[in-house]
Amino acid sequence: MTAAAPSASFDRRTLLHAGGLTLSLGAIIAACGEDRAGGTEPGRVGNAPEVEPLPEGEVDDIVLLRTAQSLEHTALDAYTAARGLDVLSAAQDTIVQRFVDDHTGHSVALGGFITEAGGEEFACANPWVARRVITPIFDALEGSDDKLRDVLNIAHGLESLAAASYQALVGSLVEPDLRMKIMQIGADESRHAATLAMAITGTPAGYINPLLLADPAPAEESEFPVVYAVPSKFGTVSAIELVVGDANDEGQRFAINLQTPAANTFVYSELSC
Repeated sequence: MTAAAPSASFDRRTLLHAGGLTLSLGAIIAACGEDRAGGTEPGRVGNAPEVEPLPEGEVDDIVLLRTAQSLEHTALDAYTAARGLDVLSAAQDTIVQRFVDDHTGHSVALGGFITEAGGEEFACANPWVARRVITPIFDALEGSDDKLRDVLNIAHGLESLAAASYQALVGSLVEPDLRMKIMQIGADESRHAATLAMAITGTPAGYINPLLLADPAPAEESEFPVVYAVPSKFGTVSAIELVVGDANDEGQRFAINLQTPAANTFVYSELSC
């Protein structure tokens, strides 16, 4: 039996389909051609407005001073939270009150420097540090196995951060007179940290880092960084490790590195309390 030859006739529907396919292929080929016209920027979907670039924040003496003032209020807020835990002895609270008085005085002095420079004071906590550092730290104290230990370590970490921050900021200030004034405040913060280090590590063990005396480091490993009144030969601006809270199921405690101010923590002129 011989198979019938295929029909050479086309109906109207077949012709329409064939014509549509030809047009589609032609459009694709035209779009891929080397001489096609049109913009080269990425396409956009929808009617969203054009994205406006963020303004470049200028870092001048006023911004640096406002940042320093914000760190003083960050410390003040942290001490208020620490006192609210009701773990400090009367003697310890007396020392904390001295620190609070000093930080309050520092803020007032910085406010005067800012006003003299033609800026606006920032007498409140640093927004970035408060949200990304202070809040997580105190949240980690929930269920802590030793809140007094944690409070003392937090205070030492913040005072060490303040001292390092003033040292970091002083190199960026333009006015020489401001550099001297800033470092006088930084020296106060360093004394605060030294006082806390001796209370945490004890005396005489907490006086000076044994590595500075060519002595071996303590043999016993500690879950918490060992702190000293004199931790290094010169002031440092490196990260400060802080460990607080109770150990989790894996034996790990909350740990955070405290960093000196940078672009994300500067209090720019457009910010206000």
